[in-house]
Order: sequence, then C-alpha cells, then structure tokens
Amino acid sequence: MSFSINNKIFSYITLSPDFYLKNQISFMSRKCDELYLGFIIPKKLGSAVSRNKFKKRCRHAIYSMHKKGKVSNVGIVVKPQHINFDFGAINDSVESWAKRFGVN
Repeated sequence: MSFSINNKIFSYITLSPDFYLKNQISFMSRKCDELYLGFIIPKKLGSAVSRNKFKKRCRHAIYSMHKKGKVSNVGIVVKPQHINFDFGAINDSVESWAKRFGVN
C-alpha cells in the first residue's frame, strides 16, 4: 500500500474515476496495479492537526479493509467536505464505498 502518490498516479486516478459520496466524504477510485491512497484536503477545512487526524483515520479504515481482503489493487483519492468525522463515520463510508464498487 502506497501512502503517498505521485502526480502520474494522481492524474491516472482522477482522469476518469468512479465517484462515490457518502457522509460528505467523496471517493474517486480507479483500478491500478497496487493499492494507492491520496487525499485532497485544503487548509481552509481546519488546522494541520485536524487534517492529519482525518487522514490517519482514513488510512486505518482502508488498511484494515485491505488486510481483510475487501480492498485490493485500486487507486483511491479521498476528498472530504469537512474533517470533523469520528472513526465510525469514516469506516462506514469506506465500507459502503467498497461494497458499492465491488472492490475485491
């Protein structure tokens, strides 16, 4: 799992992605050669501490689904509308995204 993606991978994912929105968290995803994870979180959404906490919670939710075999070989870009989510809301969004697109 790559926690940081370069411009080439980001462009590949965002050119013609599958969009999904739940709990004000949008997911752009596309099949890739391995699991990639990126974020679009502007500074206006909150302090660096809050933005990093959101990213850490997302990484954990996606990584735990990856360990269970529910997510594999996909590039994901996460863009929240705000960052004040508890882990349950983030995990629920990630699980419903995985079910919706049958990522496996």
